[in-house]
Amino acid sequence: MPALSDIAAKVGVLPYDADVAVDAILGEAVRRVRNRGMTVGGLLQRTGERLSNGRLSIWLDDVGTGETLRLDQPRGPGAKDCIVDPDALAHAACLLRRVIEQRQDVVVVNRFGYAESVGDGMRAEIADAICSDAVVLIAVRVSRLEGLERFLGGAATVLPLASTAVADWVERAVSARRQGIAGQVAGV
Repeated sequence: MPALSDIAAKVGVLPYDADVAVDAILGEAVRRVRNRGMTVGGLLQRTGERLSNGRLSIWLDDVGTGETLRLDQPRGPGAKDCIVDPDALAHAACLLRRVIEQRQDVVVVNRFGYAESVGDGMRAEIADAICSDAVVLIAVRVSRLEGLERFLGGAATVLPLASTAVADWVERAVSARRQGIAGQVAGV
């Protein structure tokens, strides 16, 4: 993993509670970043129809290809445990790995969620994104922020929950990374 100061400079975290529309904020930030001329790849989460257990279905959209993937597995009206489909999560990990290989300016990770907090899920892909040259955006529930920071080995940059502020930070972080990379190349 990169040095802690590098992680804070390139990993932006959006901590949210249940009443925050973090997916809409990330989606609008992605649009703004693209309009500023940066390349963006990754996964955005959204909800769909209400299921029989009262929860909303969960979908992932690949921001580069438009591919859509259903992330939940309907489990009936009494289901209270995690409803994430492990096969869909593995497919999402493959999509994220493909994005990382494309060397985007920005990689959006839909969530550092329960699976990642217990050592599963897309931890390897998140680590690969952080180790790449990309700036990384990660949404995380406030209750899982401490687990994410343990995973990162220190604090990331906590971003305000406003798309303009997120896009402004991304622009500064991408610019700094580009200058740093150009400086490394020039110094060789």
